[in-house]
Amino acid sequence: MSKLLELLVSLSVAGSTVVACILLLRLISPGVFPSKWRYAIGKMAIGLYLLPVALVMQWLLPLFIPKQTTTVPIPELPSSVHEIQPALPTVAIPELNLSADVALIFLSIWGTGVFTFAMWQVYCYRRFIKKLQQTRSPVPENSEAAKQLTLMKKALGMQSNVRLAYSSAVRSPVLVGLWKPTIYLPMENLANVDMAMVIHHELIHLKRKDLWVKAITLAASALHWFNPLVHILRKDIHTWSELSCDEEVVKEMSYTERKRYGETILNVMTGSRGMPARFFASLSGEGKQLKRRLTLMLNVKKLKKHTIIMSAAAVIAVGTIGTSTAAWAAKVTPKVNTDTNQTIKGTGDSIRYEGVQFLKYSALTPDEQKFVTEKGVGGLYALEGYKRLIPFDELTTDEQRQVTKEDGYYSPESIARLKESNEKYPPGVSVTITHQEDPAIPPGTSMTIRKLTPEEIAELKALFPGNTQK
Repeated sequence: MSKLLELLVSLSVAGSTVVACILLLRLISPGVFPSKWRYAIGKMAIGLYLLPVALVMQWLLPLFIPKQTTTVPIPELPSSVHEIQPALPTVAIPELNLSADVALIFLSIWGTGVFTFAMWQVYCYRRFIKKLQQTRSPVPENSEAAKQLTLMKKALGMQSNVRLAYSSAVRSPVLVGLWKPTIYLPMENLANVDMAMVIHHELIHLKRKDLWVKAITLAASALHWFNPLVHILRKDIHTWSELSCDEEVVKEMSYTERKRYGETILNVMTGSRGMPARFFASLSGEGKQLKRRLTLMLNVKKLKKHTIIMSAAAVIAVGTIGTSTAAWAAKVTPKVNTDTNQTIKGTGDSIRYEGVQFLKYSALTPDEQKFVTEKGVGGLYALEGYKRLIPFDELTTDEQRQVTKEDGYYSPESIARLKESNEKYPPGVSVTITHQEDPAIPPGTSMTIRKLTPEEIAELKALFPGNTQK
């Protein structure tokens, strides 16, 4: 449950950070960055909403960067001192905790929202497709549209099987279908439309897989339905999908041809009004975007080297910011406190807790007892009123006076790990072990092991005359 919450928060923060950068880029003139680069940043935001890039980087970085510890070394004290203070040598790591019940409520609401949003989109899509199929009629093979489709596919080097159809449900050309793409043409209003440009536009959408981008954007919207920025992104993706498609279509055209293309857009600009744009790609668009669209289309120029470098740098910078912010969010995400669900199984000399077997001091082997005594390994205590095993330093002062080393429970697995570390690392070196590395260590704490140097042992003997280290 805690991992799911951490994953959800990191994904939402990563994608939202990129969307925030996209909103800031709106303050910059649209001509500074090419449309296809802005579209690329939008697709990056979708990826960060769905792919746990930040968490993957957190897992991979330790493989390439040596781990450093900032914990304070805790020396090994003589055995007699440990009898006075048999504390578990832990350093608490502060973290935000969320009760399991509250986390379950949050995740239940989130899951319900995901299901509801997804089912509504599926219903709307099926209704839209059904309407198209009910009004569908074939396009003659000798028609201008069929001829232009063949010519444009050849010019673009496309092998995809694209179908043509008429439909009275549309008033402008639209591309629909992920697996069986179909260009639907209106039954009328095509007299002043350049069919070659229409087919070219829709095939560019198909070649770039823009319908798949929209589908994946809907998946991100379902997963993060609670986040308003993901819905802003969905509209932004539609806008820059069309603008970048225009940019691709007209890049080799003359100014006169671009004006003709603009006239084609004007002739069909109201054709898709009221239709679910998230399910198709269309040459038409909303009137309020028309001026910017025509201006950008008429001024498309061959990209200069410095423009490409600047655009690539912006994409890399935005991606880095999004990933870094997500990594930070994953660290500060509240952890789910599952203590209330933990049970201590067993009684007497053996207790199983959180999947780890603990033995009472008297049940340890003589070698393990010797190691616990000599190295001052602190125990965990099963006391009335607590639902879990408690480290010595979490007990009250009165409870600390009542317990002894023999009352504590110890993990043979942890003892073996400590032995291994004690033999592996030389005197004076501190080694920190966390709960993730050793389940016997309570969550949220860490154990620091440090073997004293001969000089430090001599100093301690001077401080505690009459005591000897075994």
